[in-house]
Amino acid sequence: MRETLAGTGALVRLGLRRDRWLLPLWILGLALMTGSTASAAANLYPDVASRIEAAKTVNATAALVALFGRVYDPTSLGALSLIKYTAFMAAVLAILMVFITIRHTRTDEETGRLEMLSGGRLGRDAPLAAALVISFGASLVLGLLTAAALVAGGLPAAGSFAFGLGWAVTGMAFSAVSGVTAQLTTSARGAIGLGTVVIAITYAMRAVGDLAEPGPSALSWL
Repeated sequence: MRETLAGTGALVRLGLRRDRWLLPLWILGLALMTGSTASAAANLYPDVASRIEAAKTVNATAALVALFGRVYDPTSLGALSLIKYTAFMAAVLAILMVFITIRHTRTDEETGRLEMLSGGRLGRDAPLAAALVISFGASLVLGLLTAAALVAGGLPAAGSFAFGLGWAVTGMAFSAVSGVTAQLTTSARGAIGLGTVVIAITYAMRAVGDLAEPGPSALSWL
């Protein structure tokens, strides 16, 4: 096992150096965006009555439920203010992690970068392991920073960290999906395309589940 993972640490350091602008900008941008949205929502919906009215409007519009999801707790400021981030932006995050994972696996193979690095001591599983370390780590950092931004925006700590955990797990799940698609295809474009198809299918399943029942359905959770 050690031989197949030889060189993983070096690849992680190289990958982080290559993504030193891409990942920080995306992570900080998403975290700040959620925090500012939560802060602005406190002024838009200052009392429970205004939140319930807005939640009723969202839940009564099938197109909004399909696109963003359902507001399951109409009294919650967080549930209402982050409705666009729970499903739609989670899908954007999933696409980002698919891109990052493929970038450090199949794309590096196509460009010949891995072949050049293989001249040293590089195990067979090291590229995939390094890619997952980077994407998993980025997902965790994003989750923590997002939770902190939501708390700073005035939302309760428990719900904020639950939301951050949801984003972190989403990123890790679709990083793993793209790790599989990288093994099933012969090109980076094919791997990204297949990973995006999986995201689209799961997003559609979530939409059907949210539209089918007033409460969280098994299909939505899946």
